Amino acid sequence: MPPKKKKGKKKSKKPKISKEEKARLKLEKSCEDLTSQLDLYQSFLDRMNRWLSQNGLKAEELFRKFDTNQDGMLTYDEFKAGMLDLDAPCNSIELHVLACQLDKDNNGRIDYLEFSKGLSFPDRSEQTSSTLHDGPVLSITKEEIQACPCCQLGLWKPYIDPQPRYVQVLFRMVTFDNLRSYPGHFSKVVHSHIFVYGLISLIKDETDAATTKLKLYLNKTREASDLLMPDKTLEEYGFKGNTRDNPQDVLLYYDFVTEVDDCPLMNCDYYFT
Repeated sequence: MPPKKKKGKKKSKKPKISKEEKARLKLEKSCEDLTSQLDLYQSFLDRMNRWLSQNGLKAEELFRKFDTNQDGMLTYDEFKAGMLDLDAPCNSIELHVLACQLDKDNNGRIDYLEFSKGLSFPDRSEQTSSTLHDGPVLSITKEEIQACPCCQLGLWKPYIDPQPRYVQVLFRMVTFDNLRSYPGHFSKVVHSHIFVYGLISLIKDETDAATTKLKLYLNKTREASDLLMPDKTLEEYGFKGNTRDNPQDVLLYYDFVTEVDDCPLMNCDYYFT
């Protein structure tokens, strides 16, 4: 008589997940992917901040129709429906991220009466007030290098500060400093650890300057002691920065360097009439 085959243990069935739960998990994963990309995430926050500042009163008027209790609060679904009616510049994932950020109490309800003031919540990359005054907390970590899928060599990535400080730099062209509406005067929000060379590149991109030589100064007198060296950062010049919502204001002057020394027209110090 042949031996009886042992019955294998029945595999436990995985619990079934409803379509609604699958959709919720997929949405949460997409939101996490968006917020983990700091540059993309901050760009989205800036875009929505500008939009809310311009359309806040219009949004408030519409949301009052959804607010049956007249308590200034909305559910997520009411908020999303209203934003879609207003043609807000965001997709469904960004809209859910915005709703979660505006839900400060994490109770599933959103206060819409503050929209006209723009966004005021801090992003994930901001520092706390204690680290701004006491300096960053240093810890020893091991660098993890991702291997190239082709040659298996380690791929080096530039350092990304997890908690950067921000500086709002007002650039002014020295020659036309007395003009208010000169297009060469502009401002940019940058990290405090940016190099002066990076600031010069920003000026070239903003002004479409054809010259390859620019100089930055702390003062419009353009003395040698006020010249900023390209290989130094703003932090090294004493600009420590602040949070994203309240960046430190810095005024810098820039000037072009004459690249042709033997041209009488370029070297003249008066205007032709």
